Amino acid sequence: MQTADTIENYSVTMNRTLNAPIKAVYEAWTQKEALTTWFKAHPDMQTIINTFDLQVGGKYHFEMREPDGTPHVMYGEYVSLSPFSQLVFTWKWETDELKVDSLVTIDLLEKDGKTELTLLHERFVSQQVADMHNEGWTGCLAQLNDFFN
Repeated sequence: MQTADTIENYSVTMNRTLNAPIKAVYEAWTQKEALTTWFKAHPDMQTIINTFDLQVGGKYHFEMREPDGTPHVMYGEYVSLSPFSQLVFTWKWETDELKVDSLVTIDLLEKDGKTELTLLHERFVSQQVADMHNEGWTGCLAQLNDFFN
């Protein structure tokens, strides 16, 4: 897995090369069963999908639960779905007093049977919030990499 991460202007950008064809990577993001397997900041978390309406304007509501039961609940709306190339969705934390919509864009490009993934998570209110999301996404993308290996 190649890694090149940056945080600037209150956003997070991550690049990964996954050992899987683009169709499989897109489906890992768009199939409920796959998401519950890999979408977690670290391997001992449990992912619970409460709402998953995969269509433009559709809502999602996910929970990452720590081993001690502590929940981390996020929700949002799908803004754009371009099969096998891009997903765009809003992101909010249930516990965030500001309820600011941040925006996640996942771009996929197939190259030599592998998939180059670029994640951009933007519209954070501070560098501290961007840093926290950098840590979470690093864990999630590690789990996604493991999902294909």
